[in-house]
Amino acid sequence: MADAHTKILGGHLNLSIVTPEAAAYDGPADLIVVPGHDGEVAFLPGHAPFVGLLGAGELRAHVPEGGTKRFFLVGGVVQLVAGDVSVLAETVTPVEALDVAKARAELAAALALPGGDAEAETARDRTIFNARVKLRLAERTHGAPAHAAH
Repeated sequence: MADAHTKILGGHLNLSIVTPEAAAYDGPADLIVVPGHDGEVAFLPGHAPFVGLLGAGELRAHVPEGGTKRFFLVGGVVQLVAGDVSVLAETVTPVEALDVAKARAELAAALALPGGDAEAETARDRTIFNARVKLRLAERTHGAPAHAAH
């Protein structure tokens, strides 16, 4: 039974995060949590093969040497095959690189977008949601004034 336990919880996953422009991260991880299209999805070594759509949110990867790599990402797909987790995202930014003032400005710009037909409304709502998620991560990482509202 110890072998089964070791297989499930032991070892590492290989994580590769890529955007259309460049590779954002490539390395081992003990635990990976991605923002799925309809909620978070977590992967441990021994996880069954998986393919899913990504939403907007925080990707967290616990690395073997300790600590957690954190990224804000928007859209794309995640695939896990034989211990290799591939994240192909539209946008990826290390959480520590997020700027609270810029994120607030992006949210204000998103809220100012015009409405229109159903397609325009859907795109506007998605842009607002993504901007709110980004601002929350930026504020959580860099602190936010108690009176900040969004």
